[in-house]
Amino acid sequence: MIAQKIKNAMIILRDRMKKRILRNKLLHTDFSIISNNCWGGAIYQKYGLAYQSPTVGLYLLGDDFVKFAERLNYYIACELEFISWEESSYYEIIKNDKPYPVARLDDIEIYFMHYSTEKEAAEKWYRRVKRINHEHILFKLSQRERCSKEDVEKFMYLPLCNKICFAYDEVAGTIHIPELKNWSGDETPLIEQYYDELTILNKL
Repeated sequence: MIAQKIKNAMIILRDRMKKRILRNKLLHTDFSIISNNCWGGAIYQKYGLAYQSPTVGLYLLGDDFVKFAERLNYYIACELEFISWEESSYYEIIKNDKPYPVARLDDIEIYFMHYSTEKEAAEKWYRRVKRINHEHILFKLSQRERCSKEDVEKFMYLPLCNKICFAYDEVAGTIHIPELKNWSGDETPLIEQYYDELTILNKL
């Protein structure tokens, strides 16, 4: 029992040290990642940083993320309107998933896949909206979650200072990752092979 506790403590300590070493390579740590899926949350976890974005533990489908990125200030000022599982615009796509909170922000929908209740989702959403650093934002889109080539092109056309897009379709300005087309689950192990995240984060 004691040996296991010591082992667990050592694992935690090594993890903290690893994150500290990575964090020390960042020029600054006060940045916000607006992502269409959990990638942003994975970055914050990797560097041991507090979440400074509401788009953690959730995803947006289709062109909803492009709309969200284009009018970020408008949408984060809207109130979440939680809807039933069956009311979702993409019910036919998600109906076989284990239900989780779904909310509308005006004409887009947010899928809180890593939250147990609407209360938890709302509390964390509004708390993290207040943490957004509008001076240092990275907008990130992966061509998944019903994201078409047209959506990717629209995103790349947006006049955003800092953006990155991983796409299986060949679109100018994106990081081309053919394997994304049939990828399922966590994309981080795949896409980290194609870019240097530290360089990107240090340009924010």
